[in-house]
Amino acid sequence: MKKKWKIKTWMKIVLLFITLGIVFSYAMFQGGFVSWFLFYSFTPFALYALLIAFYPMGDFKVARTFNGDSYSVGDELKVTIELERKLPFPLFFLIIRNETSFDDQGEELILYPWFRRRMKVLYTVTDLQRGEHFFGDITMKCGDFLGLILKSQVISDPKTILVYPSYIDIIYRSIESRYEQGATASQIRLQNDSTLVTGIRQYQPGDRFTWIDWKATARKNEMQTKEFEERQSHDISIILDRTPSQVFEAMVKFSASLIRTIIRHGGQIGLYSIGKDHSIFPIRGGEEHQHQLFYHLAKVKADSEVPVHTILTGEKVFYQQTASIMIITSKLTQPLIDSVQLFTRKMGSVVMFVIKETGDKISTEENVLYEQALKHGIYVRFLYEESFRSALMGVKQR
Repeated sequence: MKKKWKIKTWMKIVLLFITLGIVFSYAMFQGGFVSWFLFYSFTPFALYALLIAFYPMGDFKVARTFNGDSYSVGDELKVTIELERKLPFPLFFLIIRNETSFDDQGEELILYPWFRRRMKVLYTVTDLQRGEHFFGDITMKCGDFLGLILKSQVISDPKTILVYPSYIDIIYRSIESRYEQGATASQIRLQNDSTLVTGIRQYQPGDRFTWIDWKATARKNEMQTKEFEERQSHDISIILDRTPSQVFEAMVKFSASLIRTIIRHGGQIGLYSIGKDHSIFPIRGGEEHQHQLFYHLAKVKADSEVPVHTILTGEKVFYQQTASIMIITSKLTQPLIDSVQLFTRKMGSVVMFVIKETGDKISTEENVLYEQALKHGIYVRFLYEESFRSALMGVKQR
């Protein structure tokens, strides 16, 4: 590539000398004011083009910086490109092309440096979209006034930015349990905390052997067991449907909002994201875990080739978990209802959030499936983006 470029440059230089010789010969043989004026007018441009041909573009040092370290959907990205050189050679123009993965940011930026050694150019990318965005080579081009010589220099400066999904603050409500006798005030799941002993009671069938209080048993001459504080657990596993959908970005936004809300209120959460890549995050809590989940959601794509109900039936790991399941999808289908019904018989609660596009009405088929789900104790909620904030209000589990 470089050899080809050098050949072209030398051919242009030879052509420049030939043109200059032709103009000089015309002035010598024709004589007169016009011919010599033409020669003297062309000579400065020819000499400048010759100097441009030998000007070292490698003299430039380029640095590209951004206005931040992390970004969310809708933010502004300000890119600063700083150029510095040692030789104050007069450049009439300098074209800078910044290769990026943004579709609308491929235009070329034009500077007029002249004798300046330091230059800075700033441009803004508005309304950032979720995903991983790449910045590749920086290409600089300069030339003479007449366009006879055009030189370029490619500087490799690869950088990547990650745009995290946006989120909203969801009004937090614990999922209540429903039984045939009515709704109780219990949370998602109750567990005994074996580290906090609150008292002793008489032994009952089913109590663990390790719970026996031997000192109390000896005093009362009958089996006594320790009584522990009952604590509330908020363990949830989210299944994100990654089949292609027009509302996939809204689904990612809702997933991020749900994750942030649950972790902020002391809950633990896991994520099952199955597509071309299989990403399974165990149930954990804390800021670091939230950052890992957000990092995945920033890069996730709607590239699954299998429907979401196959995840419930195919992943044995679900049947080893004690957490409630939340499915985030855009399609309510009969196979999904069937697989969820089978799961609730074996393990417990499943909540399905069906994300709808604003203005898109619930179809007759979806209403039928919704009624069918309710009959089997499956909670289904249709959500529009403007109703994300109240998504957990009124959610109950079987």
